[in-house]
This record gives sequence, structure tokens and C-alpha cells, in this order.
Amino acid sequence: MTRPPTLSVIVPAYNSAALLREFLASFQASGFRDFEIVVNDDVRSSDDTERVVDGFRAAGLSVRYLRENRSMAQGRRRGAAEAAGDILLHLDTDMTVTPGLLGECADLLTDRYDALVVPEESFGTTFWARCKWLEKKCYDGVEQIESLRCLRRDIYEKLGGHDERMVFSEDKDLDLRVRAAGYRVGRTREFLFHNEGALRLSTTLRKKLGYVGTAGLFAQEHPEAFRWQINILHRFALYLRNIRYLRTHPLLYTGMWVMKISEFGAGAIGHLLRRFRPGARLVPA
Repeated sequence: MTRPPTLSVIVPAYNSAALLREFLASFQASGFRDFEIVVNDDVRSSDDTERVVDGFRAAGLSVRYLRENRSMAQGRRRGAAEAAGDILLHLDTDMTVTPGLLGECADLLTDRYDALVVPEESFGTTFWARCKWLEKKCYDGVEQIESLRCLRRDIYEKLGGHDERMVFSEDKDLDLRVRAAGYRVGRTREFLFHNEGALRLSTTLRKKLGYVGTAGLFAQEHPEAFRWQINILHRFALYLRNIRYLRTHPLLYTGMWVMKISEFGAGAIGHLLRRFRPGARLVPA
């Protein structure tokens, strides 16, 4: 009988064939081989994601394909239910792993920690993508913003996994529940590359508008964390703490401020629309 893998990587997908090629290729260079990947494709996808998965499986990568993804949180939870590993690593298709990441996750969760935050290094092709890279640099090690991605399977199941009702901060919701339960949360030295692509300001503003629909649910479940997240002064304090970037990356530093003020503005507009026009569609289909 084949022994189950130690680690299962769960990745929801939606018309992600191009990104998925880079995502899966990064695992071929991993020094840790005791893993599987579960790709849970969106039921609305219309590209050749399944063919991409089949190609990598034929090349020897341990990867499986599902088509039962209906939302990010539900897709992660459904993928985890199909996974066989004792460790779950939740990723996105616009990420790639460094060669030592999987092995470090397995080592740290063997006897030191119960869950892990995995740092990210963003990159992209536009000015706004580079602003997002700088923004995330300011968040390194900030517990209120970063969320865990890797944890033991038994803990995930005990806590009920991702909350399928969540769109706003479904990853932070799980992070907060793990911490509140008293589990040990560590941080890897290895990291993820996060491809922001050709990010435009309008794209990130639409994303923030899309979060408004379930922001109230997150606020109800985690009122203190929600108050911290919606207080723009906390973000500004982090940026000022990293004011050294004004000297090394003046345009990006200025753009980061413009981007974050615009995002908070979009969130405020969405909140008002939701309050006074409850049935209005905030983001075009």
C-alpha cells in the first residue's frame, strides 16, 4: 500500500492555466518530495487547466485535479477534504515556491509549531505592482496583517477549516481562530514569490469593493481585528516606520500611499452603497 504524502498543497483555481504552469513547475525543483498538490478548479472555468494538470502529472509530479471550487474559502476547504497529507499548505495559483519551502514546513511542524506564516516576495510588470511589492515589505512580521498558510491537518479539521461564508479576509479568519485556540504559530525562512502581474489601480480598487459584501461577517466574528484593519492610521504608522523607502524608492513610496488611500476610499464608498442601496451590485459581473 502506498504511504500517504506528508504534505498536501491546496490551490483553488479560476481560468488559471497560464499561472498554473509556473506554479506547478516551481514544485519540480523542490528538494522535498513527500508531497501532493490538489488543484480545485472553479466550476465556471473555461480554460485548459485540467490539461495543464494532466501534463505535469504525466511528467511525474504528484498533482490531482478537482472541479468543485465555488468560492475561495469553499474551494480551499473542499480541496483539503480530498487531500491525504498530515500537513496542509494553502496557496494561490499566482504564487511559486522556493526549493526549500516544503521541507522547512514539514520540519517546523514536526515538533516545534502547529501552524506557519510563509513570507511573500511580490513582483509584477507595472508601477502599481511594484507599489504593492513595497507595501508588503512594510508588512513583514506584522501579525495583524500576515496570515498563516500552513498548518497541521488535525488542527484544520478541529477548527472547521476555512469559513465558507467569508470573502473578506477568509485567510485571516482562520489565522485568528488558530491563534485564539492557543496553537503555536511560527514563520518560515523560505518564502513564496507572488506574481501581481500587470496590476492596475482599478483592479485593486475593484477587489476592495468585492470584499465589502462579507466585511460585516468578519467584523461580527473578529471585532477587534476588524477595527484594526479598517483604521487607516495603523497602515500609515507602518509606512512611516519604513520611511527609509522614501529615500531608496521615492516614486514607489509615494504611489503606495496613493494606492492605500484609494483602497480605503473604495471600501468606504462600498460600505455606504451597501448601507443605503442594499441590493446594488458593487462590482460588475
